[in-house]
Amino acid sequence: LNTTKLIVLHADNLIMTTFSMSVNARRMEAEFFFCPASSQWAFMMDEEVHAGDFIDLGIEFQGEVLPDLQGLYISTHTDSRGRKTKSAVTQFEPSYARKMFPCFDEPNFKATFEVSVIREPHHVVRSNMKMKLSEEHVDGLYIDVFHRTVKMSTYLLAVAILDNYDYVKRTTKSTKAPIEVRLYAPKDVIKGQAEFGLDTAIRSLEFFENYFDIPYPLDKIDLLALDDFSEGAMENWGLITFRDSTLLHAEGIASALAKEQIALVICHEIAHQWFGNLVTMNWWNDLWLNEGFANYMEYRCVDKLFPDWNIMTRFYVENVAFSQEPDGLRSSRAVSTHTSNETNIMGLFDAISYHKAAAIIRMLQSLSGERNFQRSLIQYLNKYAYGNAKGSQLWKIVEKHAVLPHGVSIASLATAYITQVGCPMIYVTLSNNEIIIHNQVIPFFLRKCANQKSQPIKNDCIGLPANYVAWPLVEHSKWVIANTGGFSYVKVLYDKKNYAALAKQLRTNHRAISSIDRSMILNDAFDFAKTSKLDIGVYLDLLLYAEEEMDRLPWTLISKQVQYIEDLIEDTSFGHIFKVEILEMACRLRHRDCIKQAHNRYNDWITKKKRPSPELLGVVLDEGVRQGGVAAWERAYAAYLEAKSPSEKYQLIGAMASTTHPSLISRLLRLSIEGSSFRPNVIPRMLSDLTKNEAARALTWRFFRVNYKEFVRMLVKRLPECVLFIDSKRDKKPHFLKKSFLEDNKARLNQLFEQIELNIQWRRLNERPLRKWLENWDEERRVIQRRRRHHKHRHH
Repeated sequence: LNTTKLIVLHADNLIMTTFSMSVNARRMEAEFFFCPASSQWAFMMDEEVHAGDFIDLGIEFQGEVLPDLQGLYISTHTDSRGRKTKSAVTQFEPSYARKMFPCFDEPNFKATFEVSVIREPHHVVRSNMKMKLSEEHVDGLYIDVFHRTVKMSTYLLAVAILDNYDYVKRTTKSTKAPIEVRLYAPKDVIKGQAEFGLDTAIRSLEFFENYFDIPYPLDKIDLLALDDFSEGAMENWGLITFRDSTLLHAEGIASALAKEQIALVICHEIAHQWFGNLVTMNWWNDLWLNEGFANYMEYRCVDKLFPDWNIMTRFYVENVAFSQEPDGLRSSRAVSTHTSNETNIMGLFDAISYHKAAAIIRMLQSLSGERNFQRSLIQYLNKYAYGNAKGSQLWKIVEKHAVLPHGVSIASLATAYITQVGCPMIYVTLSNNEIIIHNQVIPFFLRKCANQKSQPIKNDCIGLPANYVAWPLVEHSKWVIANTGGFSYVKVLYDKKNYAALAKQLRTNHRAISSIDRSMILNDAFDFAKTSKLDIGVYLDLLLYAEEEMDRLPWTLISKQVQYIEDLIEDTSFGHIFKVEILEMACRLRHRDCIKQAHNRYNDWITKKKRPSPELLGVVLDEGVRQGGVAAWERAYAAYLEAKSPSEKYQLIGAMASTTHPSLISRLLRLSIEGSSFRPNVIPRMLSDLTKNEAARALTWRFFRVNYKEFVRMLVKRLPECVLFIDSKRDKKPHFLKKSFLEDNKARLNQLFEQIELNIQWRRLNERPLRKWLENWDEERRVIQRRRRHHKHRHH
């Protein structure tokens, strides 16, 4: 600490009433300054203060509590009868604590906090710590005083003043000390929806205590379900806040996939109690230390709690593949990106910090070895407990426990991946007697097949990073797969011979290749085709096997890839051929009467109260409303207003957004900004659903442009998903966007504009080869159909 006369605090939209200051119990005069541009209050003292001096600064101030999802804000719950109750809750990450009170609002300024709240008698107050005392105050009000917090960053402080909430609670039995776990939710929705979330939180606390070998530092933890919440969840120490749909689960109503997602979110936030709360990144450039690790550990935790789900098979698609798409753009950034401009901090909460970082962490864990990596994390958390750390400090510890072959430094490898933009590409060719690998940047596993009918299981490890590696073959191999299991964060481009052999293997017996490897081959080939490194026909040849694919993992990617192509060619002369292929594929997957059946089931649900299964509810609702006209839409709207399950509410929003009636689309859009029916945090999802509907896309975009100011006000400058579906043929850049909006969302908008350019480029480069492939395929299909008819006729 240096000698100074100046004290600077963060304060945003607060009004100073009065202040007093003393140093070492002696009154100190000071002059007050306010800098709105940087949201700072400055106090210039008459005399200098020195390291070790005790400064007492008392401030009286005022602030407004708004429904803006930042700082201390209003959250409104509307029950099934339309009655509204208002609660006040906090969201301080990344830099909104300053909107509630003046403070040193940066992650490396850790402190302890004493929280007191004056409330009305019917309110329930929760904070990070347990309540110390509650007593009558004045004018019929009460004051609740909470125990002093542990040392932590301002963004983790939390307060909730709840109206008409109830809770369920249990105490852990397998942790080093008993921990009281409570789940709070509005009284009208908590029944039948709290048990799964509460049980998962308790079991995940036990898992992480055991894994990190460090006791959970507090004696309680609350899980709070909120209607109005800008994020999926927030890891406030001891008081985790959730969007209701990521915490509440109604068995038999919500789908299995929704249940898995709730478990992942809960485990993510519990992981943060160690990675992020106990040890915090020094500055936001290392946000990945918080979010990347929590993202990786959530899968590890869920895999342990629910082994039958095989959740780790989803990791490749949801982290590696998901992050490689934005990471391939020129406008991408490194995982660790320095920013001193606090308005740009929100831009760091993206797929790079969460998913690419998680993919790199899993890669380094697989190279280090499970036990070595775990020991490293335990040492890191113990060494920097209640403090801050940088990524480089973690890798130094990992390197002490893990030694890679060929003298490769894991710290250097990690630093390269964290500080460089993009995903490395390796090129693999296969000849009769060797496999040649170009531009190998990291050790990975290689799998080869000597016999087309065999089901090979052996992996060989290619260990030495090099620009050129020749791997000799003992026997001739039909095909080769590099980076099996998708553990390394790389993309693999093969020669045409190997792609042809892989396509043949997929059509012959796709199960000879694991679902993760099938997903990886399709993902890499599609991305290379998008950037013209690979002919689109090669990808489509690989895709021909898909009629036999019954695994959810590859289909997650296939459906997205097919949608991308369909969107770009829907108005071309040959687009109908592509749609025929997809429809025939759906028929072969036993969905021949899908639309008819969905409509019938929708009518059964409405008229006979025969509810579809949770897995089918979405498609039943969508098709029912799409075909059912005004009456079906009105039923879905009424069901939305009455629904208590957050998961069901989202499905009903998707159904209403699937209508093809312009008047209903317009009505839904008007309702989105009126504020009486739909909460602000569901609006981006609604706009996204509307823009995926061809009949609604143009109308939605026009409405968004006209009502842009209202959307910005509602969504607090967060980038609505609607912007991601700009019609590139008409709007290359949305010039109506305000400068402040462009600055606050600069990173995401740059990615958007680049994606538009890539779409235009893709269509220009691929339209002709795609047309040729489809026409050839269509002719082959017709020949096969004629042969089948001729064969059938001969047998009759």
